[in-house]
Amino acid sequence: MTGRRRSGWWPILAAFTIWLAHFLACWAASEVWPHRWPANAAAWGATAAALLALALHFARVRAQRGAGEVSGWHHRFARGAIAVATAAVLFGALPSVVFLP
Repeated sequence: MTGRRRSGWWPILAAFTIWLAHFLACWAASEVWPHRWPANAAAWGATAAALLALALHFARVRAQRGAGEVSGWHHRFARGAIAVATAAVLFGALPSVVFLP
């Protein structure tokens, strides 16, 4: 008899993957358009997309917890990773708001 497959580390790593994608998008935009409006617009768009992805990931982790697919400590670590990644995404977008060209 096979049991339910648990999600493992993916709920924890997904938040940091979203953060990494956001960081790379902001960094690439600042390299392509240094000190220009398109870089800020790209950073704002990447931030909106990353926050949406983190919100969807949070909803998915919550649903998996209710279905018993995520163990207790994986769920707590996943929620913490989502909180850290959200703060990092917002902090990473801060220069595009503070340093307007």
